[in-house]
Amino acid sequence: MKIKIFFILILSFFAYRTILPQQGAYIAPVFKFTNLNDQNAVFSGIKGGWIINRTFVIGAAYYGLSTNITQKWIDPSNNQSPLVKITTGGLNFEYVFLSGSIISGSAEFFMGGAGINIGAIYGGDFLIWEPQLNANINLNEWFHISLGLSYRTTSSLDYYPSNDPTGPDFSIKSLRGFTGSISFIFGMY
Repeated sequence: MKIKIFFILILSFFAYRTILPQQGAYIAPVFKFTNLNDQNAVFSGIKGGWIINRTFVIGAAYYGLSTNITQKWIDPSNNQSPLVKITTGGLNFEYVFLSGSIISGSAEFFMGGAGINIGAIYGGDFLIWEPQLNANINLNEWFHISLGLSYRTTSSLDYYPSNDPTGPDFSIKSLRGFTGSISFIFGMY
């Protein structure tokens, strides 16, 4: 009887060491570098996700514009070009390749809603889609650095108030473009 218990304990120990957890979670501060309205811009935010089978991630992300972006329109009420403010949030899906390696890759897809404010009066809403490819450096089992390249595309922009003919002339095309990112991922996978 003692030999059976000893054998089961030894087998359990080695099985535990060879079978890795199949699920995990992470949270990551993210910094995205892009060009908006012909000006350099930085979005900062956070993303998190549930990792299934060490490869597939279902999560959420939120980003806000961190730099001051002006537009080419001058507000007639104060003769200034108002600042543009953008926030976006939504779902994030990711597939990780070679997750057990020191260097891994992933394909990510973010889709969500976004809001834009131009000065104190004008604003708008639009949808955003952003496919992304990442190179991940796994420094240890709970900390990873991810470098990404993505392309941000959007739906049409609906302004409010829409009945003001003197409103801003801000093209939705200026919100589309390539983005480079760095993420500091904390979590187990």
